[in-house]
Amino acid sequence: MNEPDNAPQIKDGIRQAYDDIAPTYLTWTQSSHGVRLSYVEAMLKHHGPPDKGATGMNILELGCGAGVPVTEVLAARENTSVTANDISAAQIQLAKKRLPESVRLIEGDMMELKFDKEHFDAVLAMYSVIHLPRDEQTTMLRRIYGWLKPGGHFLANFAATEFESSSAQSWLGGTKGAMYWSGWGKDKTRAIIGEIGFEVVIDEVVTDVEEQDGVSHDVPFHWILAKKPV
Repeated sequence: MNEPDNAPQIKDGIRQAYDDIAPTYLTWTQSSHGVRLSYVEAMLKHHGPPDKGATGMNILELGCGAGVPVTEVLAARENTSVTANDISAAQIQLAKKRLPESVRLIEGDMMELKFDKEHFDAVLAMYSVIHLPRDEQTTMLRRIYGWLKPGGHFLANFAATEFESSSAQSWLGGTKGAMYWSGWGKDKTRAIIGEIGFEVVIDEVVTDVEEQDGVSHDVPFHWILAKKPV
């Protein structure tokens, strides 16, 4: 299976949409902050404290948005180096205002990122990999596995149900671009992660309550915390 022929157009639409709604999205996501931070805490707990004399953790966040709240929390940890990526220039600009200069911010499509093998102790992707076409999701998961050090952790959420693609041209009141999502569903996602070589630590579905146009919707997400074997 190959990526959609219109993948560049999909990415451009996502970029324009997030640029357009960046401040709105920052406010809208507040209801999910508690869930995001609870999984970050779980990941850090499972990773454990650095060995005595170690330099600390090197963390990559894919789809950091404005850096609130996850990037902020990670950047505030001692002995922690944070690299954060987002496709939206407007989101990156918001992040620059909120994050310390020690955070390395990279603007662009996550599929264009290149890092050395076994470079990171942890990789996070919250509400971000779901914006990739499904075959790109699989490719990205394989790359993340390569970027992680043995014993490193991967934390992300995915669509709980299977669907090839979904798009919206006026999501959260936006007037530019088009938002895009896709999902393998929890069973296929779990299988892909296992086939790549990850050991699954947390595997559960949590339902977010999302509001749009004054109407609340229950949206289930499949949360995975996985470990690269030592």
